[in-house]
Amino acid sequence: MSNTVISRLKPNLTGKVAVITGAGSELGLALALHAADRGMKVALADADPTLLAAAHEVVQSKGVATLAERIGQFDLADVQELARQTEAELGAPWLVCNTAAGATIESNLWGVTNGVQVFAPGLVTRGCGHIVNIAAEDLFGIRGAAVDIAVSDAIVGLSESLYRELDSIGSPVGVTVVCPTLVTTSLTSTCHAVPQPEAVLPLVPTEKLADRIFAAIERHEFWVSSSHAPRHRTNGRVCQVRA
Repeated sequence: MSNTVISRLKPNLTGKVAVITGAGSELGLALALHAADRGMKVALADADPTLLAAAHEVVQSKGVATLAERIGQFDLADVQELARQTEAELGAPWLVCNTAAGATIESNLWGVTNGVQVFAPGLVTRGCGHIVNIAAEDLFGIRGAAVDIAVSDAIVGLSESLYRELDSIGSPVGVTVVCPTLVTTSLTSTCHAVPQPEAVLPLVPTEKLADRIFAAIERHEFWVSSSHAPRHRTNGRVCQVRA
């Protein structure tokens, strides 16, 4: 699970299929646009039909094949239907980005869990692809965000276990977990738990974080964070998952 160089070739993403949940805005939309810029076919999913339609139009303007599907990420049947529609219209997914589409436990935790449960078996069977799970910053707790941090730790633990399970069977399917810290989204703009967060850690544009995520996909890296904040509380854990 390390960020060290391993014996895998950089993937050619052109023509491959990306599934992005929470794609209606912010980081999800940024990931969808980055996928399109790399010539990928893009399936966008979101719970908000207005945001989804606008995002779909923007990604379509890139000239790639697209699909837009309204889903509730915490509804397993919706995610299963997304998988069926994607394969029927675009082809078998290669990249699956499980991106939060809201500020609830259901959309964040169950959204990621359902995405893994539905899409991982197909990637393993085909012997290729990559899963990206988005958590919040799990590396340290902040006042007023106990539930968010608990959900984030659950997503990180899920991703670690998934990585180890795939590694144990020799699967080439990659796993990346993203711990964004403080990113410029509607959630941080309305958050009062951390006054003046830019005085503690600089806010990171979603486009820049999307760049880092795609770099991690191409380098088969497990960890992505939006900051270089002190990690004294997690040095042992990071070293352990790099083993």
